[in-house]
Order: sequence, then C-alpha cells, then structure tokens
Amino acid sequence: MNRLTGADRVAWSFWAAGAIAFVGGLLPVLIGGTSSRIATVAVPFTIAAAAFAGCGFVYKQGRSVAAILYFVAGLAIVYGLLAMFSVPLQLAALGSCAAPPAPCMAGLGRPLTLGENTGMGFGTGFGVAALFVGFFGLMVVFRRTAIAPPAPAVRKIPPVMPPPEKPASTPVAAKPEREPEPEPEPEPELKAEPEPEPELKAEAEPEPELPAHEEEELPELPAHESDPSTT
Repeated sequence: MNRLTGADRVAWSFWAAGAIAFVGGLLPVLIGGTSSRIATVAVPFTIAAAAFAGCGFVYKQGRSVAAILYFVAGLAIVYGLLAMFSVPLQLAALGSCAAPPAPCMAGLGRPLTLGENTGMGFGTGFGVAALFVGFFGLMVVFRRTAIAPPAPAVRKIPPVMPPPEKPASTPVAAKPEREPEPEPEPEPELKAEPEPEPELKAEAEPEPELPAHEEEELPELPAHESDPSTT
C-alpha cells in the first residue's frame, strides 16, 4: 500500500474539502427541489468549492495565498448557512400561513416542507465538514513552513585534488651571462686563546715531625770485685 507524502496529503485535503462543499450545496436542491427557498445555497457553496480546489493547486506559492483562498471559501460557506437558517428565523419572527385550505394572509410565508428541512440538515453538515477538512490542509501548510529545513551536510574532509598537470615545455630564451661577482675576502681567522691552566693545588701539607729520640739511662752495674784467693 503506497503511503501519501506530505505534499499529496495537503493537496488531497483541499480537493476533498472542495468536493464536500460542492455536494453540500447540491443536496438541498436535489432534495427540496429547485423551487425551494433554500435552493440558493448552491451558489455560495460552489464558490467555496472552487476556492478549496484553488488552494490545492497554489498552496506551494506560499501560505499567505492558501490562507486567503481558505478565508474566501469559509466566508462563502458561512454565507450559505446563514441564508438557509434565515428562512426558519423569518417564519418564526413574522409567522407562517395556516395549513390549507385556510387562506394565507399577505406578508406571511408558508411553513417549511419536509424536503426543505432535510436539505437544510444535509447542507449544514456538509458545509461544516468541508471547513474542517480544509483547515487540516491549511494547518499542514503552516506547520511545514514554520519548521526550518535541516541544513545540508557539509563535507569536513577536503576533497582529494588531482595532481597538477605539468605545463608543456616551451623554449626559454637564453639569458645574458652575468659577470662573475668578486669573491669576498676571507676573514682573518681568530687565534684560539690558550685555555687557562688550572690552578695548582694547594701546597702539600707539611708532614708532622717525629719527636727527638731520647736514650734511656741504664742502671749502673756494681764494680767487679776480684777474689783475693785467686791471686
């Protein structure tokens, strides 16, 4: 089953409202007859049907155009409804003739027939239905224009560019030779300064002197006495 798109729904809703309005103006004439007092409702209902059909064709040109045509169609339907309901209101305010064979006084109207009552009911129902169906299409038009369309996707990665084509080789005119520029004089080389020798280490500390050698005094031995007997 094929589903209708948004544009198809809008167009078909306006065309359906026009068809309903046209049938609503035609039924009172068919039921009540051309001589009925509500037969004139067919004219405003036909104008409303044409306005609804025009909405289905020109709604893409802007919502203001669709709104104006819908206003014209609604005004025509309301005028037709008021024209139908003015007949019973006139009879209620001025009075109606008595049932035949009693004579009818001047200025009074005859009461509504069964066909006129039935045609008035059908005309009222179809006119209100046409207004609602057309309002649905108008609502879709206004909602579609109020919602901003999504921004198109932007390519973030730059496209790959083809390598540039090499231009065809063209003969180049020989340029005049330039005079050789004088060579710059060499700058005198700077002699490297001798690096400073590291300072001598602090003089060696004097070795500690040993104490003077003192001879120990030995105890004197007793004098050797000679034995007299040995002499």
